[in-house]
Amino acid sequence: MPGVNARRFVVYWLPVLLCATAILVGTSLPRAPGPEIEGGDKLAHLLAYGLLGLLLMRAYRSCEGLPCRRAAVMTMAVGGLYAALDELHQAPLPHRTASLSDFATDLAGLAVGAAAFWLLTVVRRDARDARVHTQTIKERDSMADALHVNDDNFESEILQSEVPVLVDFWAPWCAPCLMMGPTLEKLAGDYDGRAKIAKLNVDDAPGLASKYGIRSIPSLLFFKDGEVVDQLVGVQSEAVLKGKLDGLA
Repeated sequence: MPGVNARRFVVYWLPVLLCATAILVGTSLPRAPGPEIEGGDKLAHLLAYGLLGLLLMRAYRSCEGLPCRRAAVMTMAVGGLYAALDELHQAPLPHRTASLSDFATDLAGLAVGAAAFWLLTVVRRDARDARVHTQTIKERDSMADALHVNDDNFESEILQSEVPVLVDFWAPWCAPCLMMGPTLEKLAGDYDGRAKIAKLNVDDAPGLASKYGIRSIPSLLFFKDGEVVDQLVGVQSEAVLKGKLDGLA
């Protein structure tokens, strides 16, 4: 979907390009006249590449759906290559010099930025888990009969399913999503053996949400023979969902 891809580029990758451009411009200009503040240049490198590292982690994790560990590796590899090229381009400039210590500072900044994003991800996940834990027993039980899927079992449970599947793309902080709980629980029992009712937390599987163009939740996707055959967005009645499932079963 071109519109979705353009939006993802603007939201996630354009900030990376703008930050990298700002760094390149900053290291191409003559140094400001006057006495240098001791350590000021190193601090500027640390902050600039710290921001670049954070933005790269955000793009690889939230846009491309990479696990944090792999996103960190990509951030250090791509950011490190850019830092090396940035230092090399300064060598022929009369007012600049390539510096190994600056390069080391750049790498440190990338590592700090990546670690900061990783820490924020852990904090957000813990906060989300805490919110889920404080839900009432009734709200938790309302989702008990639905199949919970993620990156690990999506293909085997959904794409390779021999029966039609209704997948609810949801999140625990989404009030309309929670409203769908009792309806999906009932459908899971009513269609046992004829269809699957599954739930996918978009916070835990951003790559799958992006792959299927999920921009609003709850989004209800109907799969048959591994392909999306229908889609609904927003809270739906039991009658509407039954009509869709009956047409596929």
